[in-house]
Amino acid sequence: MQNISSNTQRVNASAATIFEFLSDFNNLEKLMPEKVSNWSSTMTTCSFTIQGMATLNMKQGENKTNKLVQMIAHGKNPFHYDLNNMISPQGDNACDVQIVLNADMNPMLAMMAKGPLKNFVNILVSELAKQY
Repeated sequence: MQNISSNTQRVNASAATIFEFLSDFNNLEKLMPEKVSNWSSTMTTCSFTIQGMATLNMKQGENKTNKLVQMIAHGKNPFHYDLNNMISPQGDNACDVQIVLNADMNPMLAMMAKGPLKNFVNILVSELAKQY
């Protein structure tokens, strides 16, 4: 299992606001990098293609109010994974967010994908901060 963590990002919004935003998968499109296409979402599922890599399909996993929004592999995916959006309150109007991708990849795929996936989770958390 590969664990790929984003940088921890300070977001100028309450933990409750960020939890609510991330819990609606329709909002995630706003965080995606330019290399993402074929976006499709509902409130609890999404699918998209990362150009040059793969199509990913996710659904909501176990959430912990104002602390964790979990997204898990759903349907056809190139590997099994979960994406954990960890939220740490920092007062009433700020929180720290870190995204951790746990991916079950063979060693060859891990070697090729680790860098792009690290970049992907860093873009997501950075774009989240820009929303607020």
